[in-house]
Amino acid sequence: MMDRTKHRMQTSQSVPLLSRLPSATRLSARTTTCKKSDEDIEHQMQHGFVDTSKGPLVKKVGSERPFCAESLKSSDRSSFPHSMQKPRRKRGNGGSYGLSGEVVKTASSVLFTLWLFLACVMLLYFRLDDFDGVSSRGGDKLDLISSLRGGEGSALEEATETPTRKIQFRPSVPPIFSSSKHIPIPLPPNKVSVVIMNHSRPRMIRESSLMNTLLAHPSVDEVLLLHSNPNTAFEYVHPKVKNIDASQHNDKMGLSLRFYFCQHAKNDWVIQVDDDMEFTPSTFSELLIEFAKDSHRIVGRFGRDFSEGSMFNGYSSSNTHKTTEVVLTKFMIMEQNICSSFFELSHLIWDDVILHDGEGPMWNGEDIFMSLVANHVYGGINNYAMDWLDVWNAPDYLKDYDSGKLDISGGFSGYTFWDWKWWQNLLRRNRHYAYRGTLWNTARRRLAELGDNQ
Repeated sequence: MMDRTKHRMQTSQSVPLLSRLPSATRLSARTTTCKKSDEDIEHQMQHGFVDTSKGPLVKKVGSERPFCAESLKSSDRSSFPHSMQKPRRKRGNGGSYGLSGEVVKTASSVLFTLWLFLACVMLLYFRLDDFDGVSSRGGDKLDLISSLRGGEGSALEEATETPTRKIQFRPSVPPIFSSSKHIPIPLPPNKVSVVIMNHSRPRMIRESSLMNTLLAHPSVDEVLLLHSNPNTAFEYVHPKVKNIDASQHNDKMGLSLRFYFCQHAKNDWVIQVDDDMEFTPSTFSELLIEFAKDSHRIVGRFGRDFSEGSMFNGYSSSNTHKTTEVVLTKFMIMEQNICSSFFELSHLIWDDVILHDGEGPMWNGEDIFMSLVANHVYGGINNYAMDWLDVWNAPDYLKDYDSGKLDISGGFSGYTFWDWKWWQNLLRRNRHYAYRGTLWNTARRRLAELGDNQ
């Protein structure tokens, strides 16, 4: 018994004290982190220490030669404290180190965020809430401008061959003035003619409130309904309505058709309105009252001004307030005799702009040229935009086509911005705007040169 106790004491004395400590404590006491100062590194190099480029150097207690933690066996590394272990990288295919999943995920998130940001910036820059909203009309670009200068009485009689389909007017007599605290201003005594083009949206005319509002107004005694497409022509039955078969004229004139038949209106004041517009009777009366103050100008709801430096060659789709250079034909009033001036001066931009550079139907941008002609004839910029008038678009379901595919300026309803058709319509809208800017700039410059030469 005494021999066994004595043997254990001798054995325990022969085993180092560190070996009887727990593994983590033993390792911590057995190793120390090498310092990185220049003096320590030089001292370690003098004593034959290993290269420090492979990891932090550690030194065994009681040994003059430190060793690198990178050279430890895996069994020894597992006993290192977590703070002293070097993280391992997963090997990819072929044994080479590949991108980690975290790096790929981060890169994907950054790219998606950048793409979403650029899309939002583009939406804000292009201001998708405002479009010209003119339906696609017009025919082949034929050099027949000499025949467009109107004046022959036979042209109207030939065009008044009415189509076969008929629609009966359903009278609706809304109040001329909406309820207001202001004293109503009496209407001017002048009677007005209204010009409307029916090309690709016949239900707009048959079912929207536009015709009822016009025909019930006491100042309207004539509506020229121009059926420019034989596939959508119908007869609107009402004593004030003249149904005109203008399909052959449309092949030669396109959108300028409205100003050609404006020359045949029986009244001195003519309203130009698109078939997809709706408004109240009081809005119509307010337009007439404003125009009566000065009829030597064009007055309407939607105005435009030229924007120098615009990416669309100067064209801007922002609505203007009061005095403006251009008024759109979406809803405007003008003098009947100014319509002939449109064709008298159209040769200034006919060959190179309309025929060569034209975008969309023939005479796209006719409203810009008409306003510039009015400025030239009357002298100075005097057109007037009443952007406060209560005017709105008729419901889209009355168009009989989806997502504005027949609209000149492009349609975005029904599409999301990741749909290729959305981008296709955006490019079409941009080309439309850029062309209108080119027409505007060229026509304004040449009209000014014409005035200088006179």
